Amino acid sequence: MQNKPEYTRFLPHYHPVAATFFVTFRLHGSLPKEFLEYLAAWYGAEKERIANELPSDKQEKALALLQRDYFRKFDHALDQCISGPVFLNEAVAACRVVEQLTRFDGEWYHLLAYTVMPNHVHILLDFSSQADEDGVVDITKYKNLDFVMGRVKGASARYVNLALKRTGKDCWQPEYHDRYIRDKRHLLAAVDYIKQNVVSAGICMHWRDHPFTWIHDKFW
Repeated sequence: MQNKPEYTRFLPHYHPVAATFFVTFRLHGSLPKEFLEYLAAWYGAEKERIANELPSDKQEKALALLQRDYFRKFDHALDQCISGPVFLNEAVAACRVVEQLTRFDGEWYHLLAYTVMPNHVHILLDFSSQADEDGVVDITKYKNLDFVMGRVKGASARYVNLALKRTGKDCWQPEYHDRYIRDKRHLLAAVDYIKQNVVSAGICMHWRDHPFTWIHDKFW
C-alpha cells in the first residue's frame, strides 16, 4: 500500500490507503473572505518562521502543531456563525446529510462519529472497511477520500436543496479539511472533539442532547 499526498490550497493533505480520517466540510460562504485571507497569511508566516528558526529535527512536530492551531482558529470561527448560511440547524437539512453519511457505511468506510453543526459537519471515517481479512486493499477498486467526499457532498447537496426548496444555489464549499488519524490517542482526541463541539459552541449542555451528533458505541 502507498501513501497518496494531496494538496488543497496551502495545507498538505496525506491520504494513506485504508486509514482513518477526521474530516470537516462546510456550507458555501460560511466564512468571510477577509478572515480566510488573514488565516492564510498567518499560517504562511508561521510556516516560514518554523523553517527559518527551528532546527530540522524539530520542524515536523512544530508543523503538526501549526496545523492543529490553524484548524482550531478555522473551526472556532465556524462555531461563531459569523458569516453566511446556517441552514444545517434545520432538522430536515441535517437529516439529509446524515442519510448520505450512513448510506456508504460498511462499504467504503466505517462511520465512527459525526456531528452536524449549523454551518459545517465533522465526520470520522475508517477506510479499513475496503481491506480484506488480511488487511490487503485492492488498489484498482479502492475508493479514496476524495472520491467519497465527492459522492457524500454531491448527494447531500442535492437532497438538502430539495428539502429546503433551494434551487440553483451552491450548498457546500468546494474544499474540505482533513487529517489522517495517526494512533489510538489521536483517534480518541478526534472522537472527543466531535462529541464536545456542540457543547463548546453553546448549542446544548451535553452532546447526547444534540440529535445530530452520533458516536459509535465502541467509544462509549
